[in-house]
Amino acid sequence: MNSNAYEARCQRKLEEWHAPISDWYCTDVIDIEEEASDTDLFTCELCGCSRVRFVHVMEHDDYFEDVRVGCICAGIMEGDVLAAKERERLMKNRAKRKRNFPKRKWKETPYGTYILMHKGSWIKMIHSKFNDQNYGVSYNGKIVWKYKGRPITSFLAAVYAAFDLVDPVERIMRL
Repeated sequence: MNSNAYEARCQRKLEEWHAPISDWYCTDVIDIEEEASDTDLFTCELCGCSRVRFVHVMEHDDYFEDVRVGCICAGIMEGDVLAAKERERLMKNRAKRKRNFPKRKWKETPYGTYILMHKGSWIKMIHSKFNDQNYGVSYNGKIVWKYKGRPITSFLAAVYAAFDLVDPVERIMRL
């Protein structure tokens, strides 16, 4: 299908919803493989493509809800396909970094704290004073005790929480 026909189809769908055709903006990009435990990918709400891994959450000031779409539909909605493709490229690179992050070697201090140098700053992993089964992770003055809404109860979950502190998705959204 040529790009003009695809774009027209997306715009027709927005018109059916009585939604604005242009001036949408992306507020988040979600990696479905990171969020879901099963292997099903997401289905684009605009074009119906069922193989979306990186979901672009699109909002418009004059529309009552967000729309979750794939890369090309996001680019059509915001009027900049290249920007959407760049966000997706950055998310793919982040996914690769996250896959490799657990392979890094943490050092245990005499106090039972684990530390790792990352880009000139220390990441610290500590046990809770109140529950020795729970971990906290700190980096650049920020500390978290939960990962994906749940207490951090394993070393691996703490490593992934550390990754989210040092390489947040929000950083991609600011670029």
